[in-house]
Amino acid sequence: MEEDLEIKKILDKLPVEANALERAILCNTGTVQTLLSAIFRVPVEVEVIAQLEMNKNIYRWVKLVADFGEINKVTAALAMSIIPIELNDKDFLEGIRKKKFGIGQLLVQLKIRTQREILGFYIDEHIFSRVYRIFSNQDSTKKIDILITEVFPRVAFQRFFEVSSKTKDEIKSQV
Repeated sequence: MEEDLEIKKILDKLPVEANALERAILCNTGTVQTLLSAIFRVPVEVEVIAQLEMNKNIYRWVKLVADFGEINKVTAALAMSIIPIELNDKDFLEGIRKKKFGIGQLLVQLKIRTQREILGFYIDEHIFSRVYRIFSNQDSTKKIDILITEVFPRVAFQRFFEVSSKTKDEIKSQV
C-alpha cells in the first residue's frame, strides 16, 4: 500500500509533455547507466568531468556516454551529485574519489542496498531532467545519502522515440 502511494506521488509530478521513454527514464529507480545501455544497445560509460571536495561534501559532475565506435559518441545524460562526506560509507567515498565508476555501479559493486526518492522533474523542448536522493536502507550497516540532478538531452533519444507534445487529455481521449 505504501508503494502505491509513492507511485501516485511520482505520477502526479511527472511532466505531461514527457513521452513514454522519457517517463520510463525519469521514474527509473535502478542504475541509470544500465537503463541507458539497454536503450542505446551499447555500453554506456560514466566519464567524470569534474570532482572536488569542499565544505564537507564531494561535488561530482559526470556525463554518461553511449559509444557507437570511433565516429559516434552520444552524451545520453549529464549529472551533478552532492555527496556529504559525513553521511556516507568510507568504502563508498574511497571508490568515488578514484573516479572509476558511476555511483550506481559503485553501490552495486560494494553490495550496498539503497532506495531512491524522486524529488522533482523538469522538461522543456531541449531537455528532460530529474532530481532524486539515494539513501541506504535503515537496516544497512553502510550509510549512503546522495543528492543527484540528472539532465537528459532530448535529441539523444529522438531516434528511439518520437518526442510527443500530446497533453494528458489528448492521451486519455485516445485510450
